[in-house]
Amino acid sequence: MAYIVRMPKLGMEMENGELLEWKVDVGESIEPEQVIAEVESEKTVAEVEAREDGVLRSTALDPGEPVDVGTPMGIVAGPDEDVSDLTAEVASETGDAAVRASGGTDDAVGEGSGNESREPGETSGSPATGASDDRDVRASPRAKQRAEELGVDLRSVEGTGPQGAITADDVETADVRGTDAPSDAEEDTAGETAGPTVLEERELGEMRRTIAERLGESYREAVHVTLHRDVRVDELLEATDVADDALGTDVSVTDLLLMALSETLAEHPEFNATYEDGTHRLYAEQNVGVAVDVPEGLVAPVLRGLDGRSLPDLAESRREMTERTLDGEYSMADLQDGTFTVTNLGVLGVDSFDPVVNPPQVAILGVDRIRERPTAVDGEVTVASWMGFDLSFDHRVVDGADAARFLGTFAHHVENPWQALFERV
Repeated sequence: MAYIVRMPKLGMEMENGELLEWKVDVGESIEPEQVIAEVESEKTVAEVEAREDGVLRSTALDPGEPVDVGTPMGIVAGPDEDVSDLTAEVASETGDAAVRASGGTDDAVGEGSGNESREPGETSGSPATGASDDRDVRASPRAKQRAEELGVDLRSVEGTGPQGAITADDVETADVRGTDAPSDAEEDTAGETAGPTVLEERELGEMRRTIAERLGESYREAVHVTLHRDVRVDELLEATDVADDALGTDVSVTDLLLMALSETLAEHPEFNATYEDGTHRLYAEQNVGVAVDVPEGLVAPVLRGLDGRSLPDLAESRREMTERTLDGEYSMADLQDGTFTVTNLGVLGVDSFDPVVNPPQVAILGVDRIRERPTAVDGEVTVASWMGFDLSFDHRVVDGADAARFLGTFAHHVENPWQALFERV
């Protein structure tokens, strides 16, 4: 049966995605579950698979332009199947009268659908230059963002996209044209006003833009407060060595910290939560995001059901999850439904930092490096190992005293890991 391939919705928060590459050519035969395209959305790259066998009869989307979820990408059908109705539907939704087809009159649409005013690529947000008329200009989301970055008035840009839509390339071309011909006055003062020489311009990818948007959202909406506490970790380090030797699997300090965090979240459920639409939602499951540094940015794949895991299961699952993420083998599903996040900059030698809450979560725990320092014990000075922890929280939802008690409970479990260790073997 013929069908339209559409931009998939890979997560609840996904609004648009970008086609990276067609994996098959127009006219090429495909089989069920064969990968036919690759798309980038929010924090991941995902593959689009064919639902049924057939032929890629036409494409309606070229790589490189973000579009809304559900936007038609192409048509799959039998080699001789009539797809004129689907072609008309694609043209109606995209406003593109020239769907790129493999040939034949079935795949051509002579006129627009009357829906040319629809803007499939537009998302809500500020116009590029602050002029209210810009929001009515037909432009892709990336074009609008690029116009805002460059200070280009979209109303002055000539679009080369479908139905005259403005693309990011159009914006950059307009910017170059606007700067290539300086006035006499500008030439006279160029030597006095020239800024630093630009070494390189790096356009943010879809994932990096999403990270920027989420961090901006977090800082705009959440009331961030961070508390810091140093905790002695000699017992934790010893317990890690014992567990690593006894359990037959690699156990790290991170695994015992997650175990201590699980015990703490059970005693302070208001932190195992999200805050959206004025509602503080506390969750039964502990789905903890563990931040991983990948080339595209920082992502936090979720370790689910932390409260119900034994230490060996926790350690193996975390290690496997981290390795998959570093190899790029993760999806939107791996990043969803987190109720708390842990981020470790101690491995990079950081003594203290203020992590940013990952919305809509309520809190995030930062982990600092291990330091040895003189410590007074029973009137004598000894050298002990200490680790700093940084708890950032949304003050709209929990108070400073709540956060202080949370850190106190966490410190207790870190300093006394043996009971939880024996219970989770």
